[in-house]
Amino acid sequence: MPLKNTNLIPSVCKIFFAPLSDINAISSTTDRFHRYVEFVDGRSWQQMYFTQGTAEFSEKSKDTESGEIIEQSLKFIFPGEDENNLASLDAIVGRPLAVKIQYSSGLMKLMGDVGNGVKLAQVNQISAKASGSQMEFSCMAAIRACWITP
Repeated sequence: MPLKNTNLIPSVCKIFFAPLSDINAISSTTDRFHRYVEFVDGRSWQQMYFTQGTAEFSEKSKDTESGEIIEQSLKFIFPGEDENNLASLDAIVGRPLAVKIQYSSGLMKLMGDVGNGVKLAQVNQISAKASGSQMEFSCMAAIRACWITP
């Protein structure tokens, strides 16, 4: 029988990423629902700025001939546009990454693994109502996003 959730109304309040080349290992901890991320010396998570309240994390199960896979997606709005940010984003778009999602409760989830990186896609939009980029971190995973153990 399931226990009552302590994290009843989670919302994404912070997003972090790291190139897989900055990570030594991602290992299991006490159970299959938790992971520990070990960084290369001097490397750590980099925070991604986004418009608060726009982040949406989803996981969708999909049956394939080789078994179940999970489509993971984290969409959010990156407001505005300037040449410095475009250059910084260009350096990570399409590269294999690990992504840390921090909920309003302080709990954190991990997208990606050493052998299966998350990719960032960007769609620019400029209009009278809003300008910026619709960003999406996505990957196909063998398991659901795990909790991160500090």
